[in-house]
Amino acid sequence: MINPRILAHTTEVEKGWEGCLSIPGIRGWVPRYQAIEVEYTDRNGNLQKQELTDFVARIFQHEFDHLDGIVFLDRLDSTQDIITEQEYQRVVCAEK
Repeated sequence: MINPRILAHTTEVEKGWEGCLSIPGIRGWVPRYQAIEVEYTDRNGNLQKQELTDFVARIFQHEFDHLDGIVFLDRLDSTQDIITEQEYQRVVCAEK
């Protein structure tokens, strides 16, 4: 995806756990739009539009933020929404 843009998004926001290789050992309960419409140029130079939903929309927004120097910690509603990777594995993964 070359020069991606978010064209539109739903008003619905969902929180989900995110981690990042840029911030190892930490997870955050991050709000993201549930669905987004994106536009980008593909590797053949063609303009593409796509609607992304749920987990794929979350991943796109996470990676898109990096283009502006934003990490998931910048998106948290509260510092109470941060846990360690160990705590995440012990508590959150045990619930699944």
